[in-house]
Amino acid sequence: MCTSLTYTSGSLHHFFARTMDFPTTTPWRPVFLPRHYRWQTALQETRTTRYALLGGGRIAADRPAYLLADGVNETGITCAELYLPGAVTYAETPVAGHINLTPQDFINWVLGEHATLAAVQADLPRVTLVNQRWGNDRYVYPFHWVLSDRQGHNLVIEPTDLTLHAQDNPSQVLTNTPVLAQHVQNLNAFLAVPGEHFTTQTVRAARAYLASGRPLPEGPVPTNRFIHTAITRWGQPTAPTTADAVQTIFDWLAAVRLPYDPARRHERNHNYTHYMGIIDIDTQTYYFLPRTTGRLQQIVLTPEKAVDRHLPHAYPSD
Repeated sequence: MCTSLTYTSGSLHHFFARTMDFPTTTPWRPVFLPRHYRWQTALQETRTTRYALLGGGRIAADRPAYLLADGVNETGITCAELYLPGAVTYAETPVAGHINLTPQDFINWVLGEHATLAAVQADLPRVTLVNQRWGNDRYVYPFHWVLSDRQGHNLVIEPTDLTLHAQDNPSQVLTNTPVLAQHVQNLNAFLAVPGEHFTTQTVRAARAYLASGRPLPEGPVPTNRFIHTAITRWGQPTAPTTADAVQTIFDWLAAVRLPYDPARRHERNHNYTHYMGIIDIDTQTYYFLPRTTGRLQQIVLTPEKAVDRHLPHAYPSD
C-alpha cells in the first residue's frame, strides 16, 4: 500500500514523492549506497553499482544487505516500488543469459547501473524477475515500479507477464492494484470524462471538480487514493517555488497516508505509513519524514558525496 506522484514546480524543479505504507516493523531510514558498491542479489549473484544513490531503505536482519523502497541516483533518475497484489507474474527459476533479479533487487539494479531512463528501457528485455524471497522476508512481494527524471518523464513498469516493458504515465500518479490503465479508466469515469486515456480533458475535469468543492474519495482503498491524489495534483495551481512545492506535496501525501494503530502493532498485516518521502530530482535532495518522530530529515546527494564516499551508510531512522 503506497501512494506516489511526480510534479514540476513553477521554478521548474522536478519532484518524486511517495508514502511508504507496508506491514513491517523493520525501521525504514535514508540509505546511501556508493559507486562501485558490490552487492549480492537474493539469488546470490554479485553486482556492482556504477552510480551512487540515496533513498529510503532498510537493513536486512539476516545479512549485510540494503533494500531500497525508493531513491535517486547521481545522474538524476528515480525509482520506487509499490505493492501490486494479484497482478504480477514472476519466473519460477532464473533464465540463463539474463539479468536475474528478485523483485526487491530491482531498484538497486535500476539506480546503481543506469544513467538514463532510456538505458533502463533498453535493458528491460534482458531482465527476469524471479519468484524468490529476499533474505528472511516472509513472502515474495508483488511490485510495480515508477521511474522519473529531471525532464519530467514518468514511467511505470508492471510485471504482468514475463517480459518487462515500461509505459508512459501522463497522470504522474500511482498507487497499488489495479494496474495503471485501470486506474486511469476509473479516474475518467469518476470525472465523467469519455475515453480510457489520461488527456487534457482529464486535467480540465480535475480542476473543475476541485473548484466545485465536492468531496474527494477517502480511505485506504488504492483506487480512492489514486483518484484523490490525481484530482488534487492536477486540480490546483502550480506551486511557484521549491519550498512551496515541498510543503504542498507533503500536504497531499498526508491526506492519503494510512494511520498507525498501536493496538495492532504486533499484527503482521497492519499496513500503515512508515514515512513520507520527497525527492527534488534537480538538486538530488531527499526529504524524509518518518512517522515515529515527525522530524524532517533533508539529505543531499552532492557530487562530492558521490565521488568521495566509498562505503554504504544508513542514516538514523528518526
